[in-house]
Amino acid sequence: MKKINLLAVGFLAVFGILAFTSMWNDNANYDERIHLPAGYSYLTQQDMRLNPEHPPLVKDLAALPLLFIKVNFPYQSWGWNTPLAADSSRSPSWQTDVGFGNDFLYYSGNDAQKIMRLARIPMILIGILLGFYVFKFCRELWGDLAGTLALAFYSFSPTILAHTRLVTTDVAAAASFFISFYYFYKWIRAPGRRNAIIFGLVFGIALLTKFSTVLLIPIFGLLVLIFILIQDGGEKIRALKKYAVGFITASIIALVVIGSVYAFHIWHYPPQKQAVDTAFILSTFGYKPLANLSVRISSRPYLRAWGHYFLGLLMTLQRSGGGNTTYYLGSVSANGSRSYFPVVYLMKEPLAYILLELFAVYLALKTFIDYKKYGGATGGREIAGLLKKYFAEFGMLTIIAVYWIFSIRAKLNIGIRHILPTLPFIYALTAKQISFWITGGTERISDYKGFWQIFGLYWRRIKRSFVVALLLIWAAVSVLYIWPSFLTYFNEAAGGADGGYKYVVDSNLDWGQDILRLSEFIKQNNIKEIKMDYFSGAPAEYYIKTAKIDSYNREMPQTGWLAVSATIYMGACKGDKIPCSYNERAYTWLDKYKPVAKIGYSIFVYDIKEK
Repeated sequence: MKKINLLAVGFLAVFGILAFTSMWNDNANYDERIHLPAGYSYLTQQDMRLNPEHPPLVKDLAALPLLFIKVNFPYQSWGWNTPLAADSSRSPSWQTDVGFGNDFLYYSGNDAQKIMRLARIPMILIGILLGFYVFKFCRELWGDLAGTLALAFYSFSPTILAHTRLVTTDVAAAASFFISFYYFYKWIRAPGRRNAIIFGLVFGIALLTKFSTVLLIPIFGLLVLIFILIQDGGEKIRALKKYAVGFITASIIALVVIGSVYAFHIWHYPPQKQAVDTAFILSTFGYKPLANLSVRISSRPYLRAWGHYFLGLLMTLQRSGGGNTTYYLGSVSANGSRSYFPVVYLMKEPLAYILLELFAVYLALKTFIDYKKYGGATGGREIAGLLKKYFAEFGMLTIIAVYWIFSIRAKLNIGIRHILPTLPFIYALTAKQISFWITGGTERISDYKGFWQIFGLYWRRIKRSFVVALLLIWAAVSVLYIWPSFLTYFNEAAGGADGGYKYVVDSNLDWGQDILRLSEFIKQNNIKEIKMDYFSGAPAEYYIKTAKIDSYNREMPQTGWLAVSATIYMGACKGDKIPCSYNERAYTWLDKYKPVAKIGYSIFVYDIKEK
């Protein structure tokens, strides 16, 4: 095996070990207690009444290990049995899912922690698979050094490490975007039947991971059109026929894949219930023609599999437009902010990565300026030639641009994870520029004159490699320092994991993952009574057995032991009046106290002696 392959295996092994060891004592977070129980119900009941807002594939993979252990299914759970229309005060996409999830994990005699640990293993394997493709694609395009650098960025990315260990859809969506683009590019470069079939299959699988992957349809369509237009005049007609037929073929294959998977998942979902549920869920959807179309499709025996997929897509669009109440830069609101993702990205990525990414942008712009300055034409034919030569880079930039624009315009500002699918492309393009910069100072030796000649020729490369290595080591150390709490990573400019809560919370820092760790702290400190106000997917009493848990009015100053989640601490408004400013928060009285401990950086524990 080549040394470069061994190095890649080493990076992926470290990535896997970090992900596996760091998830061990995370309890189910806010979303995991919905995704995993729903997935288990799909596999065992072939009934997808739960959580249609997300496609089933990731949930299925997470639930697979549970088929090999004894699990009690809560058939009597109201979340499973309650007809959606029976209680219009309940959110059909949330409360029934949460009710069933809590019953499944915590109130049916199951070992919730064992279940979660097993379910996260397939998620980690997805992360390893994506890392492999990052290395493979970059190496094929730009060489060994680019592949290695891209994999290094990926392996120590705090955001990817944080989310690859969770039963959620974000890293799987990233894998879908990147791997499907890999096979799309292979087909574009060699548009044979075999490549079209493989691309179609991967495309279909990608669309089953998260509904944001639907963006791949217009993106791939646009890229195909552009590739046809940049062909030479006489080739355009032949290219149009060849690529149009291939893309339509791949799209049909993807559609069949979606229909086949959904057909399995609704096999025992009563058709009448599906139609009634669909009509009820979409009763508040803004654009009635689309809602009515979804209801009609769901009512047709041979179309209802695709109808259920369409339902989930519409639910996602509705949620993206409706927003989610969260704290951001001193205010609590559900309106969203156009600055959210750029600002959070600059806080949640290692500073070393940001420096390298900015330098890569500079190198790319410099290359383009030099090209024009030293005789590069910019006419239509020359631009077409450049696009042909750099079509992979253009495709990656297109995906990044479209996804960022879509995310920025949406109101759903609850975490950097919603732009996670663009990270592998950012790392790939950065690695390309940095690797070319490192190797740009070498040349072929025609007249060998000894060691010092070689040293002189390679001195620039050595210096540049040293600088890049130092930056990557800085990034890796900053990430490893907060193990196992990768979710809470903030770079030094944002105050690190200790200070990030001042800017953003929710899945950027506190997703309810540290109740088990809090229970260990309570036991170790012999705490017999504690007041709690927490944001979690796990009921505190399931883990905390040695102390009495009290409730209280969060707007009134308290004494004694107190545990408050960062998301609640920053995001709870007085009187629950939303929106509110920083000084209108419910916990302004708590600001003058320092916590005696921060459990996983996400739960603040206080021992208040006096009011």
